[in-house]
Amino acid sequence: MHANPPIVLNPHGRLPGLVAVDHAGRSIPPGLGDLGLAPAWHDSHYFCDLGVAELARDLAERIDVPIVLCDVSRLVIDVNRWVDDPRSIPAALEGTPIAANEALSVADREARQDAVFWPYHRLLAEIWGRQTTSHPRPFFFALHSCTRVFDGQHRPWDGGTIWHDDDTLSRHLLGHLGMEEGLVLGDNQPYSGRSGVYTVDWHSYGTGLPACGFEVTNDLLETAPDRARWASRLAGALTAAIDQGVAA
Repeated sequence: MHANPPIVLNPHGRLPGLVAVDHAGRSIPPGLGDLGLAPAWHDSHYFCDLGVAELARDLAERIDVPIVLCDVSRLVIDVNRWVDDPRSIPAALEGTPIAANEALSVADREARQDAVFWPYHRLLAEIWGRQTTSHPRPFFFALHSCTRVFDGQHRPWDGGTIWHDDDTLSRHLLGHLGMEEGLVLGDNQPYSGRSGVYTVDWHSYGTGLPACGFEVTNDLLETAPDRARWASRLAGALTAAIDQGVAA
């Protein structure tokens, strides 16, 4: 199976950090067609994190750290889930079967892992290894977007940190971003990282290095000015983390 490779922005970034964007893409490897889903699903948050690829590109123009984007839809395989997790390759969406994902053989699942999951995480590990060798305390930051309404529940948060092992980077980000009047921010909201966040935990758990995920609510990423505002906010907060010694 052939799949689009990860995209790397600022591959030689000079600052002490790494940004992972797990759900940036909508691409589907040849041979899987449209996964058996109606076209409307392709424009939904199920296919990718809406607005996050564009946000990542804006962020790359504002802070000189490597940013790695997975360009393959998470419905092919979710790179933020361990391969044994039942949610790794979902068989249905809201009761709608995903024909290409039903009744997969072990070989089929491994082919997707080999084409998408492992190349993405090997590249993250390679770049993270360079950053940890070059800097005493780089940050690991995973960027996502989420929906305002999920499972019938309205989410008040405009953005929120997701962390498990250590809340140092989370506390810094919430403190810095919280200086802007009107932003509603969540600590381990709208999702809690306490039960584990694969990408962040796999690459940083137990290292003592500042790490967390961040969710931006996707109704705030619908236009170019919206995304530019969030890119400036996040670049400012991450740069301040370096300037204030949270990362180094």
